Amino acid sequence: MRFKKIIRMFENGNVCITGLRGTGKDLLMSNVVVRRKDPYVSNIDYGGFFAPLDFDKISLGENTYQEFISGKVFHYEFPYARGSDIYISDVGVYLPSQYCNELNRDYKYLPSYMALSRQVSHNNFHINVQNLNRAWDKIREQSDIYIRCRKCFYIPFVNIVLQLITVYDKYESCVNRVSPCRISGFSLNPVARSQAQTYIDNFFNTHGSVKNRILIYRNKSKYDTYHFEKLLKEAKNEKKVKNASVKTSRV
Repeated sequence: MRFKKIIRMFENGNVCITGLRGTGKDLLMSNVVVRRKDPYVSNIDYGGFFAPLDFDKISLGENTYQEFISGKVFHYEFPYARGSDIYISDVGVYLPSQYCNELNRDYKYLPSYMALSRQVSHNNFHINVQNLNRAWDKIREQSDIYIRCRKCFYIPFVNIVLQLITVYDKYESCVNRVSPCRISGFSLNPVARSQAQTYIDNFFNTHGSVKNRILIYRNKSKYDTYHFEKLLKEAKNEKKVKNASVKTSRV
């Protein structure tokens, strides 16, 4: 599969990349960013025209369904360069599903922003996460394409990446890691051909489009694979920990 087809997915809609550690989620995302050469907003600097992500700046002026229904909408203008796609790496750390109730309360504007991003900022919203169901459901379910990274091989002396991926257009199929349909509709026997086509149609109606792909590309990214280690080490805030007093008793 040509890498240009992957880039086109990011240009056409919201993309979610998932996969186990070491399968190249950030490697894939970063190479999309550097090849597109467009301004972007992210929690990680992949190089190029980078702007740090500030969640308050994509608040839609804190407009939610209530403001749209009542017609009392707050002023909002996208503060970044128009058309800058948003990329969030390890979204399960920033918007984790286990804190769904808190996120629904404190960041209720964010799903509205995603729904309207094509209109208010002319951009798309991309994320990556280890397990798809670890991301906040209001975010992951607005993705148009799901890419599951299965394996990744890097050849350092030629700087080449070989990556095995599966592309889905249905959330449930990606969560369940559905494999592509293995039956071909081609057959010289008309009865067998009809039965095969019925099976293929049923598979598509149930699971949507499921396609295995092989990517071979040159790594043009120089992102820091240990970004979060550096982020934590350089953090200025110190959490004060009270030393618990230990009580001793005489025997």
